[in-house]
Amino acid sequence: MLPQPVKVSDITDEQSAQAFFDQSIMTTFCRVLDTSRMPPDVVMTLLAKALGRTYREVAAAHRDGGCPCGWCPQPAADIENLRNSLEDAAAPRRSEDLLSMVAAGRA
Repeated sequence: MLPQPVKVSDITDEQSAQAFFDQSIMTTFCRVLDTSRMPPDVVMTLLAKALGRTYREVAAAHRDGGCPCGWCPQPAADIENLRNSLEDAAAPRRSEDLLSMVAAGRA
């Protein structure tokens, strides 16, 4: 059974936001890969650049109190956190890792 598509209106917490991003990015990646015929590593590099540009734009909007949310960009620490998140998410999971297991039923 395929997972249900996540809509923006379904986002209520970090987990649902992550599911939305995962679904949206994979869909976009596959579309670009299919239509462009570029190799996967090139498309992934383009995705990484897009995320970097997104960070730069959002950080610029938050400098000098430009947003009432209170976030103060710290580029060196923020970019290191982004690198660590990418590395953690991309690393192969061990087969006995509970996060990678598919539920076999209900208790």
